[in-house]
Amino acid sequence: SERKPRFFGLGGTFSNTEGLGLEGYWGHRNLFGQAEKLRIDGSISGIGSNSLSALNYNAGVMFEKPGVLGPTSKFFTGVKTVFEHPDAYDHFSVKGDVGVSYDLDKQQRVSAEFDLDYSRITDAFGKHTYLIASVPLQYVFDNRDNKLNPTRGFRFLAYAEPSYDILNGATFLKLKGEGYTYQSLDTASRFVLAERATLGSIVGTGLQNVPADRRFYSGGGGSVRGYSYQGIGPKDIDGQPIGGLSFFETSVEMRIGVTDTVGIVPFVDAGTVSIKSFPDFSGVKVGAGVGLRYITPFGPLRIDAAVPLNRDPGDPHFGIYAGIGQAF
Repeated sequence: SERKPRFFGLGGTFSNTEGLGLEGYWGHRNLFGQAEKLRIDGSISGIGSNSLSALNYNAGVMFEKPGVLGPTSKFFTGVKTVFEHPDAYDHFSVKGDVGVSYDLDKQQRVSAEFDLDYSRITDAFGKHTYLIASVPLQYVFDNRDNKLNPTRGFRFLAYAEPSYDILNGATFLKLKGEGYTYQSLDTASRFVLAERATLGSIVGTGLQNVPADRRFYSGGGGSVRGYSYQGIGPKDIDGQPIGGLSFFETSVEMRIGVTDTVGIVPFVDAGTVSIKSFPDFSGVKVGAGVGLRYITPFGPLRIDAAVPLNRDPGDPHFGIYAGIGQAF
């Protein structure tokens, strides 16, 4: 049956190291009568941890039209603007994209797009203006039994993005692979072992020629819990992160269902960032903790508490993270 044409959503996250984040979106399905979709979204983050002038904002408009290259294909285009102030850099950008995705079958999807991104960035290397043309290419395999709260299955993502800086002449290639596995250890799925690993590399140019927002970072609620956002990896003389040309992250969780709606999740995260094009694993940081889950029809409510196991001076002593959905 046809779904309602208009929809909206709200979300939020909280961390003692990153502050409060709020996001929302509004959309219109079947916009012109052939299953097109329009979506407008926006978010604010860093509330409570930054001054009002240093909050992070982003907003975007996205349009999709299915069936352009057969029933399982989808054309998409959009415009997004970002104004953010993480510790590593200050960043303003306006980005437009156009592309096509194609479902090979129910479990596999490929996509290709063309992006044009104008940005102004201030980081440890100074103030820079970029105009980046790139062609992101992506392959996804996903056979998880549930996208919001998986108990079985596997998800793999391979990503390649050749890029050219029109204003400064730099050419580089960004590569990333992600793998997620979920194994139910009993028939009732009360014990679920979840694991993830992510590896990324940028080749073709030096660190200072790659825009700060395109470098790799690690640390925080969606990464290595117990550490601050972007807090893992090389830093400048003031102790601020500068990002890297490569990174590696991994996590292991044991999701234990105490009741049908309440669960506890002990976990261990690890990650490293390197200025080389392949991680040297000399500075791996490890965080561990436990989380509480409350299962709802729209996904688990999540609270995690973690401590850094090999913290450096300046790292937090602990991190607390709250949000909607599993950590991965």
